[in-house]
Amino acid sequence: MSEELRYHDEEDAAERARNAGKGSGARGRSFLSLLVLALALLALSWASYVALQVKVAGARDDARPTDAIVVLSAGQDRGWPSPVFRARLEHAVMLYEEGVAPLVIVVGRNPDSHSYTEAEAGVRYLEDRSSVPPEALLAVSRGDNTYASLREVEALAEREGLRTVLLVSDRFHMFGSLTMAQDLGLQAYGSPTTTSPIEDAPAPRLYHTSREVAAYTAYVLGATASTRTGAWRA
Repeated sequence: MSEELRYHDEEDAAERARNAGKGSGARGRSFLSLLVLALALLALSWASYVALQVKVAGARDDARPTDAIVVLSAGQDRGWPSPVFRARLEHAVMLYEEGVAPLVIVVGRNPDSHSYTEAEAGVRYLEDRSSVPPEALLAVSRGDNTYASLREVEALAEREGLRTVLLVSDRFHMFGSLTMAQDLGLQAYGSPTTTSPIEDAPAPRLYHTSREVAAYTAYVLGATASTRTGAWRA
């Protein structure tokens, strides 16, 4: 009889141990699920915050008298600026004609081009098709992304005594560009073009906004310059 009781006691102990293991596993899975949910909510909140900043910065035009207008490039083909790039250049011309600044700086290097850099294509376009005189135009062809180009602008500003600059780009590009310019020590303001082809295309606009969110996140996390700004070429 005692052996039978001992047998049942051992069975009960084993059952309790199995139940305890199951409970521990369930608690572990529950904690992991909550952690994943919390991280997902955090990521969504961050993305929403950055997207809002992109929208707010893009809706604001801080055009004012400055030492130079800086046009951020957006691609060229055999010396001819892309439609998006042309919209930025035309906006810069309008600002120049309004007397905002005496100098227009066009930045950008196209690493896939063996003839013209983006900056050279932009200056050539303005020389041929605008009222801006050649002596008021300057191409900064170093830097194959936004951060690197702005770093060259900062070096130029230091050499030439340019204290303030007005950045020209698309709406979606202003937040990241201004953030980087200010981080580099530039006293920068923004004046986005409103005539870009992207303005009337909801899908590309959403795509570029999403890309800005990812690029800004990488920038904040301290990725390398080539990684964090590669998405900011637009």
